[in-house]
Amino acid sequence: MWNAYSASYIKNNKTGNRFIMIISFLAAMMLSLVSGLFYNLWADQVNQTVAANGTSGVEFTPVVIAYIAVFTIASLALIMMIHHAFAATMTNRIHQLGILQSIGATSRQIKSTLVNEVVVLSLPAIIAGNIIGIGLCWALMSIIISSTANLRDYTLTITYHPIVFFGSFGFSMLTASVSAWIPARKLSRMTPLEAIHYGAEPVIKRMKKYRIHSAIFGIYGEMARKSLFVRRKAMRVGTMSILLAVFACISILNMLGVSGLSTERTYFDRYKNNWDFLITAKGGAYDEDLLKGIRDTEDVTGCIVHRMVNNNTQIPADYLSDDVRKLSLEKLNSSFIENEAGAYNIKVPIFILDDKSFAEYRGDANGANVVAVNLIWDSVNSERTDRQYVPFLNEGKEIILNVNGKDIPVSAFAATLPVLREELAQYALTLVMPESYYATLGFNLNAEETIYTIKMTDESKNDAVEERLKGLLEAYPDYVLEGRVQELAEEMQIQHGLRMIIYLFTGILTCIGLANIFASTLGQIHQRKREFARYFAVGLTPKGAAKILAWEAAIVALRPIFLILVINIPLMAFMLDAGGITIEDFIGKRLPLVPAILLFTAVIGFVALAYYLGGKKICNMNLVEAIKDDTLML
Repeated sequence: MWNAYSASYIKNNKTGNRFIMIISFLAAMMLSLVSGLFYNLWADQVNQTVAANGTSGVEFTPVVIAYIAVFTIASLALIMMIHHAFAATMTNRIHQLGILQSIGATSRQIKSTLVNEVVVLSLPAIIAGNIIGIGLCWALMSIIISSTANLRDYTLTITYHPIVFFGSFGFSMLTASVSAWIPARKLSRMTPLEAIHYGAEPVIKRMKKYRIHSAIFGIYGEMARKSLFVRRKAMRVGTMSILLAVFACISILNMLGVSGLSTERTYFDRYKNNWDFLITAKGGAYDEDLLKGIRDTEDVTGCIVHRMVNNNTQIPADYLSDDVRKLSLEKLNSSFIENEAGAYNIKVPIFILDDKSFAEYRGDANGANVVAVNLIWDSVNSERTDRQYVPFLNEGKEIILNVNGKDIPVSAFAATLPVLREELAQYALTLVMPESYYATLGFNLNAEETIYTIKMTDESKNDAVEERLKGLLEAYPDYVLEGRVQELAEEMQIQHGLRMIIYLFTGILTCIGLANIFASTLGQIHQRKREFARYFAVGLTPKGAAKILAWEAAIVALRPIFLILVINIPLMAFMLDAGGITIEDFIGKRLPLVPAILLFTAVIGFVALAYYLGGKKICNMNLVEAIKDDTLML
């Protein structure tokens, strides 16, 4: 009997069963893809650990934790996908199964029947999905390996283990079985009478009025809006799922664009003309022989050596410039507080240059041993995205600053830092001095690193200069060489790989949302045969029913998109302000317009497809059977 019942149900519910098979295929494919990627990334971590330590123990680094988090989220997401797919078709069956329960069917028999149907419907789709997922994993790993080849000093290969296949396959089948078990468990807690009447039309005590919808879209728009209001609880899960999924996708794409643009603006573009290569050594003074060798290298136009230490000083109010006095230090930054002696505690970063570089930076400034970068940001009259600076100190007389217990005379001032890859400290007085003078001060301040900033004649000479510098550094194994051209190329590759991973992750989130909205929409339309049967009985034409469904589809699809835009605008304004990026730059270079349009189009298309399939059944239904609505599919 039960085999005949299942066979009859599968035969007479092709649309719902096809939907379950498609969702099972997609879920299995994504789970297989994520499992394969996770296994390859894990294997890479193991290989790196073995190469470095000789053991296979892998620490739970942030990267590994991120892999596990993504894998877990994806797995839970796939459970949601399959569950909602089954929920779309199982709701109507509670009515049927309740009738069977009333004539003696046990919960155990019903559960067994549902699980058997799951195996028949899902098994071929899950096997195919796992195989396709392996192919996608291979393709994606090939792209990742080729795009990161220059970032690795070892060979990365694609690996796959049979346990990954059986694991993803078993998990997919388990998920499908649990999803089918849910309505049976729900039925087991109902009385036969509750199950038979499950899904009845809700009683509305007070219907809201939608005058705007009626005025703009006519009677069909008003009926569509009222229908959604009646079914708002049932539609809430689907609407929220698509809202959260698309919001996450758009937000992640926006953050990636802001991050990339910020790195480009604040790092590569800003310092493009300041350096071509950097050599970094931990602590200590510079090496004279290495500096001479760098400056004598062919195609190198100059090299500046610097290190930096930080301290504080007290600056009397009468040392401040007229501009700062007029603006007030307290208004520029609340951290400035005048003490009882009428002085302000100011941070003092000190740049220590090699003597030749300092002489070139100082120029003809009366042989001074110290140059003050006499700038402070006028935060009262300018924004972070377009900072304007005013003189910090009064340049009319010599200034004595007590730094680290030593009095330092300052008689020379500059409006820029030396040509280095360094950022001007805000709300601080930066000092620049030569190594020879710094040595006489006897400071107990230790620099963390010494940096050689190198410029070359032409960017086309990059590879040749890099090889020559590497040759010089063979005698200095602890020194680290960086190249601007190479670093920019690596950053672009990293961003490309990151975008691919984010596209994959956001694609999974979007599929979850679309599956949920598809399941909720399609499932609810199938339950509305009585509603439209009454409309048809009083003269509504199939064309009119199509208009009602079309307006409903438009509201369901466009409402979350509108909310996403409303939420994202202030969020993006905050992110751009925090990153010091103008709206024009973001819109012109990094706005994810095409992905957003494709995403919104997919949402609208899936909702329209769900309503089309449901509307097709409604318009072709038998009015008597729809109103009666108590037959079994046998």
